[in-house]
Amino acid sequence: MKTTTSTFAFLAGLMVLSVPVTAVAGGLSDPAPTPVIAAARAEPGRAFPAIFGANSAIPAPGGTAYGALTYTNPRRGVSGQGGDGDLALGYVFGNPVTGLSVTTGVNITSLEDFGEDGAFDLSIARMLRASGNSATFIGASAGNIFAWGDAKLDDEKYSAYVSHLVGFQTAGGEVPVQFTLGYGDNTTRKDDGSGLMKEGVFAGVGVGLNEVLSASISATTTQANIGFTMVVPQVPGLGVSLGMYDVTDNTDRRQGALSVGFSF
Repeated sequence: MKTTTSTFAFLAGLMVLSVPVTAVAGGLSDPAPTPVIAAARAEPGRAFPAIFGANSAIPAPGGTAYGALTYTNPRRGVSGQGGDGDLALGYVFGNPVTGLSVTTGVNITSLEDFGEDGAFDLSIARMLRASGNSATFIGASAGNIFAWGDAKLDDEKYSAYVSHLVGFQTAGGEVPVQFTLGYGDNTTRKDDGSGLMKEGVFAGVGVGLNEVLSASISATTTQANIGFTMVVPQVPGLGVSLGMYDVTDNTDRRQGALSVGFSF
């Protein structure tokens, strides 16, 4: 595969860290992936079009380490349960342009009994094609693996997906947009109010609104999610995301999430 210098610069300038944080039985988050976004040495321009509530196949550059703290309320989307936090730590190996990118991480669920529950996750990504100011990536993830504590009560989670990144020229400059589409075995909750998980398709789209802010919407077969991501130019590698799962409360598990991530 041949990649032009301009295309690689475009990708390097837009790549950010997208950490999938998954919940466990004793934790708090909706089991759908929660993107905790941190700017990864981004060049001047509009913010990377991060997607809240859906996996992305566009990884951070190899050699990136990250830490992310997520607070959600109510816990697991159950009304009256109150809020709690998760901590995710990880590292990115490899290069998706010339080879394979591998992201490994550990999720500590619940800050109330810190360290008693948690699990590991693993994701891989590869760039399929690049042309001009667009590129397509494929990826796959395994979540809640090698779990301990109450996390063992939840099943392992597997998914595969494709993401497309493109820049649209407008009067105000180039607007970056990301599309993602995938399928997983534990991607959404059943809509019968039980809170149980099921397999299915997920999709999402994100748009860079200005130099520091992006917005997105994602959906599964039973729920819709919206989110916003902001980078902090004064602190390279720092980003904040705010979003809501199951906006329409179709599964009776509507839940707000605030994440702060840092990569270096």
